[in-house]
Amino acid sequence: MKRLRAIALGLDRAVACIEAVVIAVLVCALTAVTFAQVVTRYLLGDPLIWSEEAARYLFVWVSMIGAALAVREGGHFGLDLVIRRMPALGAVLAPTVAMVFLAIMLKTGIDETKLASMQFAMTFPMRMQWAYLALPVGAGLMLLHLAVHLIRSPTTHILDVRARPE
Repeated sequence: MKRLRAIALGLDRAVACIEAVVIAVLVCALTAVTFAQVVTRYLLGDPLIWSEEAARYLFVWVSMIGAALAVREGGHFGLDLVIRRMPALGAVLAPTVAMVFLAIMLKTGIDETKLASMQFAMTFPMRMQWAYLALPVGAGLMLLHLAVHLIRSPTTHILDVRARPE
């Protein structure tokens, strides 16, 4: 069991590092695309037609991967009243409800991504599956972080700020 726990914690740390790097790259790309849009629109008078759509898709990816990283760090909002009054119930109930919701989101995201594979973006040649793929990827990463949390400390609530990830 200790070996499984060590593997899970190592995988969690590695995935979190990759998430942080990917978010940094995507935020840089989002900033560059938005800056290019502002420059071409207001200085050159001829806006880039694809930049708004590209920025939207980049923002969705940043949001989903950022949400996964926030799950790992316990950075999502929670009801402190429930956590304080029923710590044992909250430690079990909250991750269970979240995992059910995320499993549904993962399944729905996979189905929607398959449907979107036949569509193209409006302003540039990209299949929409790449935009929709953010949903199952984000849900899968959140599920991974929740599962590792349950392995790491099954009786501690995910939002307990005193129990930070290792």
